[in-house]
Amino acid sequence: MPDTSSAKPLYKQLEDALRESILRGEYKQGQKIPTESELSDSWKVSRVTVRKALDALTRENILTRVSGKGTFVSGEKFQRNITGVISFSELCRSQGRTPGARTIKSVFENCDSETHNKLNIKKNEKAVVIERIRYADDIAVSLETVWFAPKFADLLNQDLNNQSLYDILRDKYQLHFTNSKKTIELVYANLEIAHYLSIANHYPLISIKSDMLDSKGKIICISHQLIVGDKLKFTV
Repeated sequence: MPDTSSAKPLYKQLEDALRESILRGEYKQGQKIPTESELSDSWKVSRVTVRKALDALTRENILTRVSGKGTFVSGEKFQRNITGVISFSELCRSQGRTPGARTIKSVFENCDSETHNKLNIKKNEKAVVIERIRYADDIAVSLETVWFAPKFADLLNQDLNNQSLYDILRDKYQLHFTNSKKTIELVYANLEIAHYLSIANHYPLISIKSDMLDSKGKIICISHQLIVGDKLKFTV
């Protein structure tokens, strides 16, 4: 039931409640959820409010609306081969989707000692740090942060919105990634990340930290991806 004393809009309360129900498994992939009329009655809100909540979840690809049949929990997931090296843009195109990116941060920044050592950065130098939201068909899929040594400072002058960083590294620096070392774990979104990815606070995310290696086995950059947990499945 909605909390009428809350500052959060009613449609947002319903949106969050449905998302959490799907996350807990109360509604399975491919299962039909209650109709707009049923949700309106059970929540004591207007059909317009219900529709706004369902529209938001549909844009996130959590729900799929089928004309004349109803609204279903989406069963479609983003597929990724965990053993290979492929750019996000290439991955999108290989699955018939349109890649996108929005730059949040592109700066010189201090980094931890492990990153300094891996990238061979001197103690008095800062790393080049690029942080972007990655989209597939205009749906936010992941938050990506990449660290480079200072010699890649020219990347800070590049327009990386809706551009493939891998393509720029290949064309400008003649770099080709042949392997990567990955660490994968389940984490949960904080408020800032939830805002960027249009998800609820504490929503499950797949964290992938990668050391990206060139043909000589040298670490060129370090990547950290936070991927919306229900948008991806791995193949090996």
